[in-house]
Amino acid sequence: MDTRRKITFYLNPETNEADRFVCQKTDETPQGERGRLWRAALLTGFAFGKQDERLPFLFSELLNRNTSFDDLMQLLKAVYPREVEALLQGRIKENVPAERTETNLSSQTPNAEDETRSNAKGLF
Repeated sequence: MDTRRKITFYLNPETNEADRFVCQKTDETPQGERGRLWRAALLTGFAFGKQDERLPFLFSELLNRNTSFDDLMQLLKAVYPREVEALLQGRIKENVPAERTETNLSSQTPNAEDETRSNAKGLF
């Protein structure tokens, strides 16, 4: 007995910016990889929904070609402010080399973009 499921739905790129973005990315993806991409995207939405049912809907409303990592982090901070802050603080501490002391920290303060990039790498 085959227990697989086929899922079908429509995207409306003419009226929805997120749908337009997804259609563009789909067109850029080799045809043999599209099913894998769609499956991963669907499962990712469900993984976020498992944590909070609002997240897949909030992320999908935020999605467009200009959506940045910072935008996604701001959304997560809005839903989980304490958890995201604790995660970011923990990652910042982990990324500080042992030989850096309090006296040389002030002379080597990274700019905001470097800090964000470092935090993002720490999350993965």
